[in-house]
Amino acid sequence: MKRNNFMIVGLALAVIMIAMLLVNGSNGNDKYKNFNELHQQERQDEDYRISSEERNPDIASIAIHGGGIEPGTTDLAEQLAFAGDYSFYSFQGIKASNNTDLHIDSTNFDEPEAVALVSDSYYTVSFHGYEDELEKHTYLGGLDEALAQSIEIELKKAGFSVSDAPKEINGEEKDNIVNQNRQSKGVQLEISTAQRMAFFEEGDFSSGNRDNRTEEFYDYVEAVGRALDGG
Repeated sequence: MKRNNFMIVGLALAVIMIAMLLVNGSNGNDKYKNFNELHQQERQDEDYRISSEERNPDIASIAIHGGGIEPGTTDLAEQLAFAGDYSFYSFQGIKASNNTDLHIDSTNFDEPEAVALVSDSYYTVSFHGYEDELEKHTYLGGLDEALAQSIEIELKKAGFSVSDAPKEINGEEKDNIVNQNRQSKGVQLEISTAQRMAFFEEGDFSSGNRDNRTEEFYDYVEAVGRALDGG
């Protein structure tokens, strides 16, 4: 009887986790369907900021839900681009609150600078966040299976918990911006809240503390960089 109860509890927890991923990964809950809609209502450099820099156009490191939307993702994308001399893009929520209003699903994200930079790249890595404050974990998705496997190997070598993304957030849609590069395939990293918090001192990923990065932050970025550079 106890064993059956444990199984029921386990199944219930699994259902809750999937439901959370669906809520946070579904474009049905987005306030704006595309960038044009957002641009009509929100103010650039007051509500949101766009950061873009082309270095090595063959590799793009991006965070389309950056700033206060999915905290920590801009920092990862920017540091990876800086360390590897890759091209960089981030769309950042900079409101005092309600930055999730600025979330546009990856399959609908059509901000012109992002589209241009990704279209010009051969390899693309897109950093995202999902809600889980208990487990430090990364889900890998996207259509570039070879690069995803290399990233998984390097992250695991560095001591990080990694697995394939569940269908709801696996980034395998052809119209996902990460798959809009010259190969029509990229890698999407979905990083838990707990893992992103661990990248910053005292587990604080608020805007005022994101410059205070932990060794874990740099270990993570270096692992992804090794995968992009072929190990």
